[in-house]
Amino acid sequence: MIWIICILLMIIIVLLINNYSIKREIRNITIQLKDYNDLKSYKKIDVCLLNKDIENLAYHINNKIEMDIKGEIEQRHKEEELKSLIANISHDLRTPLTSIIGYIQMIKSKKISEEKQKEYLDIAEARAKSLQNLLSDFFQLSVIESLEYELEISYINLNRILCEVITSMYYDFTEKNITPDIRLPKENIIVLGNDKAIQRVIENLVGNIIKHSKGDVCINLEIDKNEAVLTTINTAKDLTNNDVNYIFNRFYKKDKSRNCNGNSTGLGLAIAKDLIEKMSGSISAKIYNKSLYIFCRWKIKT
Repeated sequence: MIWIICILLMIIIVLLINNYSIKREIRNITIQLKDYNDLKSYKKIDVCLLNKDIENLAYHINNKIEMDIKGEIEQRHKEEELKSLIANISHDLRTPLTSIIGYIQMIKSKKISEEKQKEYLDIAEARAKSLQNLLSDFFQLSVIESLEYELEISYINLNRILCEVITSMYYDFTEKNITPDIRLPKENIIVLGNDKAIQRVIENLVGNIIKHSKGDVCINLEIDKNEAVLTTINTAKDLTNNDVNYIFNRFYKKDKSRNCNGNSTGLGLAIAKDLIEKMSGSISAKIYNKSLYIFCRWKIKT
């Protein structure tokens, strides 16, 4: 009888010790959570008690802390992007507007010849068109990036659109003394996409190489496994691998002065990227032998 009582006492003592240890560990976790909430220390929860339930609780709390940290980092990143976007928009709107106002004031001064008036009017008109292009590109990008924007996807003849775009930009090539090396397969390549979206993507890519290339240009279309791959190659001696990480960002331009000549909005490749991704395709870039390679991939009809 005595030994039964001793065993019961030992069990009770063990249970009391275990209960005390659990309470102490809960108090410890509570203190750590209070420090986390008050100080935003981002320190993960430590536990000393070897108890599966307590360890599981700490594991899930630490997961929540990690999610909070990632969320705050993403939020700060978005805030910085928004600040940068507002600054870029302000700059790119102000530059042509200031130029237009300046030329209009010179025309109104009546101290210049008719020939100069016409020249200044032409320049002001060009600046106004540049501003119009910027607003148009920015509006389209904001529409494309909205969650509600969806493209009607169907089977599209990629060869046909590519030929149409290159033909329509023939004058732009000749004006820059560029003779592109165009490589197309004999068979038609049919991809899953949207006619207008693919046209805009190719226009932006070809327009980009016309604006920035100072040498050889190559446009290549081929099939790689189950994908159609459109590759544009142009000389880019000033670009680095670091630049390639940002060329699909909104308003990114290699020239830190923001290309004040008005020939580029800095939105073309960003629009191309968003449109391709809306078609479940992909776009990437790399620098090789001082040339910029841009690869666009679409799923093909199988």
